Amino acid sequence: MPKKDKRKKKKKELHLPIKALFCGLVFFVELILVILLAYFAITINAVGDYIYVPTILLLIIDFILGIFILNTKVQVDFKVSWVIVVLIFPFAGAILYILFANKITTKKKKELRFSKLNKFLSSTKCDSTDVINEIKVNNEDVANIVTYIDKSCLASVHKNSEVKYYNYGQKGFPVILDELKKAKKFIFLEYFIISNGIMFGSILDILKEKAKEGLDVRIIYDDFGSNKGKMPNIFKEATKNGIKCLSFNRVRPVLDIRQNNRDHRKIIVIDGVVGFTGGCNLADEYINEEVRFGDWRDNICLVKGEAVDGLTSLFVSTWNLLYKRKNKEEPLDFNIHSFKENNEELHTKANCSGYVSIFGEVPFDGEDGAKSVILSMISKAKKSIKISTPYLILDSELTTALCVAAKSGIDVSIVTPGIPDKKIVNFMTKSYYPSLMFAGCKIYEYTPGFNHAKIVLIDDEYALTGTTNLDYRSLYLHFENCIFLYQNECIKDIKDDLDDMITSSTLQDKNKYINASGFKRIIWGLLRLIAPLI
Repeated sequence: MPKKDKRKKKKKELHLPIKALFCGLVFFVELILVILLAYFAITINAVGDYIYVPTILLLIIDFILGIFILNTKVQVDFKVSWVIVVLIFPFAGAILYILFANKITTKKKKELRFSKLNKFLSSTKCDSTDVINEIKVNNEDVANIVTYIDKSCLASVHKNSEVKYYNYGQKGFPVILDELKKAKKFIFLEYFIISNGIMFGSILDILKEKAKEGLDVRIIYDDFGSNKGKMPNIFKEATKNGIKCLSFNRVRPVLDIRQNNRDHRKIIVIDGVVGFTGGCNLADEYINEEVRFGDWRDNICLVKGEAVDGLTSLFVSTWNLLYKRKNKEEPLDFNIHSFKENNEELHTKANCSGYVSIFGEVPFDGEDGAKSVILSMISKAKKSIKISTPYLILDSELTTALCVAAKSGIDVSIVTPGIPDKKIVNFMTKSYYPSLMFAGCKIYEYTPGFNHAKIVLIDDEYALTGTTNLDYRSLYLHFENCIFLYQNECIKDIKDDLDDMITSSTLQDKNKYINASGFKRIIWGLLRLIAPLI
């Protein structure tokens, strides 16, 4: 798709979410209370004599809450961050933890909310034993990884599937349009960001035509990511045109701990035999039709064959979770396998190579699937680890794994954006540079602009891509989807993409970060302490 000579600039919007305003208010109230307490203690002797009473009460509250936090079954970085916040800000920290620390959700509520998802995914997966045994003959390390995906992420491992990799949104977008036009039965879309413009406008025109033809057309959109500008009215209009639209976790103008959990997935399923995923959302900046942060680099993966079943399962599991009308017959009785039996294209072996496994991430289901797969991949690397991520906000386990790999002589290269989309998050990303560089990791910043692709490539042999960023939100809080690839022809395209990114990037000077000023290191240290809460 040719680039336009003139591109519209997106106007900067002042966006102050209610959560941020409330946090500011709570800290302000605490500051006022501390000032008043100090004032009365100094000016009124009677108050000063009993100043120990509120102090002891606050210490008792902090102690009890700290013990509770330390005994929760969550990642250690979350515990440390919350304990520090509570100790430094006793009043505000306690209130914010109770309101916003999603981890306090009871076990029963977790089971009620997520058992349907896991039960559905488990019932739709195929037996992958033979495929895994076949992989084991060639590479036992990869066999271990896909065994974990099969058992713990409730996702099948497939052959008879074709994957094509597009290293720019504008390269994959025309392919999406072509495949949508071929749809004969149904079209499913699930996206974090859907924005009005050339990209979604072109897709919506096709969806309307297909809905008129009688196809089952459905859209799941995240209410936080896609509820801007004219989008609410566009979704209403789409519904009038026969397109079934559901919003994920509707944003409410109240304080709600569930608002942290967003649907960050990117999924298109066409007739159960063609699918798309990757890092690209449905907005014009992802195909460089709108310039925001320089050259926007992202990927789209076209999947054909049996592996599409993984995308279909993820979409339908989310649809079942959201669909709450009394007449549940059609959506909730949807049978993925019924589409398989009548579709010869699914079983074609032409242009198919390698192995594919598509799995999802569900927060608080007791399994950090994406993170565990990435950790396993890093630990099994023998020659090289190449990573592209828009945000590098790692927990202690991932940081240690990358440092150990680099110290072991493995070539570790990480590409982050040269032009960030969020300055505070990018500054936080840089706080991880010194420890990684000191261990021998090479960090590159993509000079032309913003690389949004999420890729982990090991030894140029097997790869993970999809929607998961290397940050706390993707790894612990969001619904995500990943695609694991081994011995596929597209591995070479992924390698070429990463190599080209590195060539187009600037290698960061280790001395600049290791010998940074004391003030900057203090700020980096503070940011890393609160990173799990951002």
